[in-house]
Amino acid sequence: MRLAIYFFTAVSYLSLPLLAQGAVDGTETELDCRPASDPSRIVVAGGSITEILFMLGEDNKIVAVDRTSNYPAEVSRFPVVGYVRALSAEGVLSLGPSLVLGEDDMGPHEVVSQLKLTGIEIRRVPEEHSAVGIVEKIICVATILGYTDDKIAKIRQDFDDSVEQIAALDNEEATAPKPRVAIIMALRDGVPFAAGSDTSADGVIEMAGAENVFASFDGWKPVSLEVMISSDPSFIVMPKRGMAMSGGRDSVLSHPSVRTTVAGQKGRVIAVDGMTLLGFGPRTLQVALDLQKEFDIP
Repeated sequence: MRLAIYFFTAVSYLSLPLLAQGAVDGTETELDCRPASDPSRIVVAGGSITEILFMLGEDNKIVAVDRTSNYPAEVSRFPVVGYVRALSAEGVLSLGPSLVLGEDDMGPHEVVSQLKLTGIEIRRVPEEHSAVGIVEKIICVATILGYTDDKIAKIRQDFDDSVEQIAALDNEEATAPKPRVAIIMALRDGVPFAAGSDTSADGVIEMAGAENVFASFDGWKPVSLEVMISSDPSFIVMPKRGMAMSGGRDSVLSHPSVRTTVAGQKGRVIAVDGMTLLGFGPRTLQVALDLQKEFDIP
């Protein structure tokens, strides 16, 4: 069975770039990993893409970023052209970019269409909330920048160990129950705002070999006191900023919706960098492995 899992993972790993090159919105732009004609002046829309460019040593090509681009610290030297889903056309155009490189939810539609009409090349990078998907995201950016096959093979090799460690957690022969985890963005007006299925945070939980206690609903939603208590997570994971906005760790642990859960009673509230949960960039692989250790998964 283990060999079958690894075979499936390997096939998926190799085939994702081909799947990523299909057009999904002919009126705006494409999910497209083909080399750009001129990647010398890049406006980046999405913190994970910015992280990838820095990881590849290509930050010298960046001329501007969006507000979600906050890592590494050196990113503060670039001008900001709005939020990833609320870009400023005027701000982008004023910088004379040769390429706008964004996450798959880059927008709004009208602004991206306007930029495309000016002749600026647009690339939207595909995203899948898995270990393989993160590596393919990095490969897509490298391909857009014109990396050779040899360089791309080296990138794959660099991430092989992390991908295999995470893939090993998805072992159908495992008999032990998975840790039950809740990811809470923050306590908004005293109400937990939680990650359901079809979210990047849910992908992190799965990568860490755990179970999302709120997988029964999609997206991010407020959770009532009764639902939180009945879901009874063994661990709660929060972005550091969200924890601070909620009054800090002690305040979260003493909250009525948390204190009677296993997580609350055993003090299992874990704070991580928010972009590693939401952006699915290079650091997310390591965060998933770190959470695996926190959850005490062998």
